[in-house]
Amino acid sequence: MAKRWIGGLTGFVIVLILVGCGSQGATGQVESLSPEDMKETIQDSEKVYVLLTDASEEEKRDEYIEVVEENIEEINVKEMNAQNPKIVDGDMDLNEIGLEGSELFQSLSYYEDGQLQNRISLRTQKYKTLEDREQAIQNFINDTSS
Repeated sequence: MAKRWIGGLTGFVIVLILVGCGSQGATGQVESLSPEDMKETIQDSEKVYVLLTDASEEEKRDEYIEVVEENIEEINVKEMNAQNPKIVDGDMDLNEIGLEGSELFQSLSYYEDGQLQNRISLRTQKYKTLEDREQAIQNFINDTSS
């Protein structure tokens, strides 16, 4: 009897893992890029979503990446940390990369043909609640992806 129970439980766990893997494949992701790769991506892509962080603490940067990943479905987002040594040391300027406009840091931007089309701030101070921020991200994605 114990073998049946363990066998049934094992089967259930396998099903859960497979379902989890299947849903994982349908989600978007955030890919971190170097300043050079970001410049090339913005210039060469017809449409691209860009997350620009400015966090010297990895934990804070990961928080912004996570909030974006949790609120995108099938969209791939390119991320760059403005604390990259090439930016901080002045070897490369954000304008040179193609990143421009106000409220640039901790933002999610949408570019078409290398030109900024729309941007949303991800800073928690901009929203009354975290749910408001999540809804704003979802609205941003819906508005720009259609």
